[in-house]
Amino acid sequence: MDIMLVKRFGIGVALAMLIVFSVTSSGCIDSKAKSSDEEVIGTLKIGLIPTEDQIEILRKFGPVQEYLETELGMSIETFTATDYTSVIEAMRADKIDIAFFGPFSYVLAAEQAEAEAIITGGTETGDVATYHSCIITHPDSGITCIEDLLANASETTFSFVDPASTSGNLIPRGYLLSMGVDPDTDFKTCMFAGGHDASGLAVRSGNVDAGAIYDIGYNRLIESGAATTEDLIVIWTSDPIPKSPIAVRGDLDPALKKRIQQAFVDMPEKDPEAMKAFESKWEKNEMYVAIDDSTYEYVRGIGRSLGYI
Repeated sequence: MDIMLVKRFGIGVALAMLIVFSVTSSGCIDSKAKSSDEEVIGTLKIGLIPTEDQIEILRKFGPVQEYLETELGMSIETFTATDYTSVIEAMRADKIDIAFFGPFSYVLAAEQAEAEAIITGGTETGDVATYHSCIITHPDSGITCIEDLLANASETTFSFVDPASTSGNLIPRGYLLSMGVDPDTDFKTCMFAGGHDASGLAVRSGNVDAGAIYDIGYNRLIESGAATTEDLIVIWTSDPIPKSPIAVRGDLDPALKKRIQQAFVDMPEKDPEAMKAFESKWEKNEMYVAIDDSTYEYVRGIGRSLGYI
């Protein structure tokens, strides 16, 4: 385990690792080559990052799991971790074969666990889809715009999502630093909520004055009735961020990587209901598109500039 990462992020990785290892069980798929014409027998282990409630994530992923089992001729095991770093560590320990990362957690996984991005959400024109980071506040905070937050940082309590979250930490943290506010020292208090919905609800309940969330998570809270636009006020929105990738272990058999990639590319046509069930969190993913590591060089550059890589 990367001791510097633990010190920097200050999270309970040891506890999370216990969860990872108890859920995934020992051993990984034997990825010796089989031709695309042969039935592949084995088990793929998939890790899901905690963007929302774990039970809800697994419920939405169920149809995708069934589709992949049929399409690949393999059994699928899934787990959700308590934080992003646990998914990275699980891949580094060969406890999972595929992971749904955020852009920044993928960059960290590529550096530390040799993860390889193969798929992300795309538009109907075949381009990589994007999303945004937001900073939100509540009406009783006294903060009505981003200038208020910057000017009153020392009296402001703030929630990020997770240390390895792109839109919930990296992007808003980079923006605040660029505006002269160091969240770790300039805010009255600063916390990690653990998930996007948790960060939004922390703001909604008044536990913190302001917080980070991705725009999809914000919209989901509004649409579900958990909050209203009067409860959660968006005071800052980032530039577009490339959608989150699906990544595989770099040492998986190349033929198997291609089969997995193609299964996701084919999903909108072969099982549109499965894609709709899981990708509804992204609102308008029209399709999956094949990608490689270079898609996230923009995110990697921000991570380097902040000293995370």
